[in-house]
Amino acid sequence: MPIHSKTIGILGGGQLAQMLALKAKQMGLTTFVLSENAHDPAATVATTWMQGSLKSPENIQALAAQVDCLTFESEFIPAQLLKKSLQKLRTKRIEPNLNILAKMQDRLFQKEWLYDYGLPTLDYVKINSKDDLELAFKAFDGQMVCKERFGGYDGYGTYVITNKIDLISFKKAFKGEENQFIAERFVSFKSERSIIFARNTLGEMIHLPMVQSVQINHQCDYVMGPSIHPKEKKLIAKINQFLNAINYVGVIAFELFEIGPKLVINEVAPRVHNTGHFSQEALNIDQFELHLRCILGLKLPPVSLRQPAFVMVNLLGQSTRNPSIKTMPTGAMHWYDKDENRPRRKMGHINYIGKNKKALLKKALLERKGILL
Repeated sequence: MPIHSKTIGILGGGQLAQMLALKAKQMGLTTFVLSENAHDPAATVATTWMQGSLKSPENIQALAAQVDCLTFESEFIPAQLLKKSLQKLRTKRIEPNLNILAKMQDRLFQKEWLYDYGLPTLDYVKINSKDDLELAFKAFDGQMVCKERFGGYDGYGTYVITNKIDLISFKKAFKGEENQFIAERFVSFKSERSIIFARNTLGEMIHLPMVQSVQINHQCDYVMGPSIHPKEKKLIAKINQFLNAINYVGVIAFELFEIGPKLVINEVAPRVHNTGHFSQEALNIDQFELHLRCILGLKLPPVSLRQPAFVMVNLLGQSTRNPSIKTMPTGAMHWYDKDENRPRRKMGHINYIGKNKKALLKKALLERKGILL
């Protein structure tokens, strides 16, 4: 029996929705999850699972009618579709709100927003035609990255162009679709990092310790921290101003590049985030509880580390075989219980906390080999 009167609707049934629903249950909250498959990770742990499509206004409306507040695990559900779905339920709150979502889910608008608020990010060019591709290629000295404006993640929808042959191939592949991309200067960076913020309906805001993330094939392999940087405080202050100005509510992740002495924002994800999973064991409060507290208008406690260092390793599919464990890890394993394994699919993660990052990472990478994916 829930002890909190508010009900939360979650759009999506993946692992992020699963961890939100599990945390909500721990907090005495009622959750409704909308997804297509009864075996989806979140479907099995929600208070109520509703079968339906995230592309169906009718299904989304049916979920909204059952709950006090809505949220989502992915920023890729079109904001216009959600607005249409909620037309008859205007009093229903969805957080982060749909005007913010509309700007965040389009990489062009996201970039323009960052520039408008003086936040450091990479130079970019809006692409309207093949001629713009040529101009961007010249402007960026023959080295650029073309990113789809909508829907790209983990390297999908990202194309690195470092010579004329790459450019010609890209132009052929996306002839007539050039306006679906932005181009950025290709840069060499020292490290990739992220900072996760949480802001509630009362305007209270906190951030988690900055982490360093290591990517393989544009996909997060592991995270370690806390990580510090001379430009960190100044960047955090600017992000605080930005989130207050747009009245953001919820958890939001800022993915960063360390370029020379600078920290620049690569992308922004308005949701709970893979690089924040460390918080489940490393902190006094995790990103999933923070997100729920934010959208419900509950107080945000000060964040503190349980141990001086932490590491999170992702468990990524390597094959289509059934996963198995040779040796149970000593870290805290979070298994997503997905019904199908495949290469690059996120199947789970393991958190480690202790006194020394290097020692933790060595142990984490060794113990991960005991999970057969």
